[in-house]
Amino acid sequence: MGPGSTPAASKVSRVRPILPPGAPVTSDLLSRTTVGSWLQLADPALTEMMAGAGFDWLTVDLEHTATTLDQAQGMIQVGDLSGIPMLVRLSGHDPAQIKRVLDAGASGIIAPMVNTPEQAKRLVDAAFYPPQGSRGVGLARAQGYGLSFDEYRDSDAREVVV
Repeated sequence: MGPGSTPAASKVSRVRPILPPGAPVTSDLLSRTTVGSWLQLADPALTEMMAGAGFDWLTVDLEHTATTLDQAQGMIQVGDLSGIPMLVRLSGHDPAQIKRVLDAGASGIIAPMVNTPEQAKRLVDAAFYPPQGSRGVGLARAQGYGLSFDEYRDSDAREVVV
């Protein structure tokens, strides 16, 4: 690596969401150019180190790793405690996986191989609660295990990045 260069795993990216019609853009991740990195090793200590490295966001990669949903939740928790938004790169377009990673506390999802507007619409539909989408209600970590569902639904869930 030469002077001023960054690790190959780091990416400079403009996070571009797909939002339901009429949804306001309120997420800080969407208001500016951001710098983030990918986590391909399911290690909470590595997540903590990367969270302290100055990135704007981190992505847990479920597509090209053996990371389980339990491990991803632990990594999301570490990111949350460090104050960094955690995205999850899905292994596909499964609505069940989408709601599980969002219920675990992910700030958003990155879906692989989105090739049509219909696929994009189905992803958005799975990520948002009615009336913007069809995501079912879960009382998991993101919703404070039921203690803060209304707050999550009214704020955090509306800022999911897709």
